[in-house]
Amino acid sequence: MRVVADRDEVRALLTRHPGRHLLAIGDLDDAFWPHTRFAHGWGQTLLLYTGLQTPVLLAVADPPSSSMGSLVTAFLAELPDRFYGHLSEEAAEALRSHFTLDVHGILAYMSVEPVTLPEPRETVEEIGTADLTEIQALQQAANPDGGFFEPDMLRAGPYLGVRRDGELVAMGGTHTWSATERVAVLGNIATHPAHRRQGLAAAVTAALCARFSGAVDVVGLTVDVANTPAIRCYAGLGFTEDVRVIGARCARV
Repeated sequence: MRVVADRDEVRALLTRHPGRHLLAIGDLDDAFWPHTRFAHGWGQTLLLYTGLQTPVLLAVADPPSSSMGSLVTAFLAELPDRFYGHLSEEAAEALRSHFTLDVHGILAYMSVEPVTLPEPRETVEEIGTADLTEIQALQQAANPDGGFFEPDMLRAGPYLGVRRDGELVAMGGTHTWSATERVAVLGNIATHPAHRRQGLAAAVTAALCARFSGAVDVVGLTVDVANTPAIRCYAGLGFTEDVRVIGARCARV
């Protein structure tokens, strides 16, 4: 295993299978790069991102995936005591003897070329730090069993919302984006349970993609595979699945 600090080399490694690594590719941007630590070995590459209150490990294997476990094992001493992970099964297995994994679900990485999306039919508006209380309330209502939202995420890129009678009932935002790398990854897409099945998530997602159209070549997102309505929504917008990973909060034993 070796730590890779050359951005061009990291880019070359990640873009062999870009759909699996859109989050990491976005983090090559100057805004995120200082908070990254990339490691490579056994034909695999992982990222530890430390720019949030909770560090994030992206250990998404390239095919053949079996060697990712070896890289994670070699990287164990570099890991913080607590972090959130997007993990291939082999990465999760390598962690389990040293960390407890609170698995939140199996996540599908999906992506689309933003120019292919239809115009949103709903009125959406910019939301941000001034709306933090409402954003947190909506995230809790939409994801009572957990999720992964931190206020610092509002700095990553545009966040948009839909209101009904003045109340924020749907939202979506940006996990990472880079005009240089020409990728964006959406996140924190949520609809209040009382306002679902009205096309609001599709409207917010389409509006976000419209913001990035012309600035990026691909837009990605992650979605729990158990969330069939959401997958149907994104597929209807043209998103296709690239890979599946385990989403888990990890704590050292």
